[in-house]
Amino acid sequence: MQPAQGRSTDRTLVVKRNLSSSSSGRRWFFGSIVLVSFGIAAGWALNGAWVVLPFAGIEMMVLGAALVVFERHVGDREAITIDGDRVVVERIRLGRTARHEFSRYWAQVVVTPGSGRNHGGLAMRSHGRQVEIGEFLTDDQRVAVAEELRRRLGT
Repeated sequence: MQPAQGRSTDRTLVVKRNLSSSSSGRRWFFGSIVLVSFGIAAGWALNGAWVVLPFAGIEMMVLGAALVVFERHVGDREAITIDGDRVVVERIRLGRTARHEFSRYWAQVVVTPGSGRNHGGLAMRSHGRQVEIGEFLTDDQRVAVAEELRRRLGT
């Protein structure tokens, strides 16, 4: 199974964000938006509407902050490894790794269907512990990954 945002080996399924552009592409996008926005604002300022410039600056600061936050999460991913009688779920967020280990024989894959604006959920559960996985997947991909994990677990 190889979801759109992940890759798969015999033992490991990796799920990560589907990035439509590279870091340099995002910087070029931001630079071009800054040039266009300030170009338009400068034109209005030259015609006497100088108050447009501070608003253009605020707008670019907010967009820049949003891109910085996005860029910090580019490396986020999940890896689910089935090795012998163990299932290891590693979640990497902002460079921090959380590792959860389950017994393969007791591990359950749980799918919560989504409805309306609520996205469905996918989790690995065993002995009262549950780890949410598949954050970067669509509802259809979550179902496909759940089926693949169940097949690999033999359940």
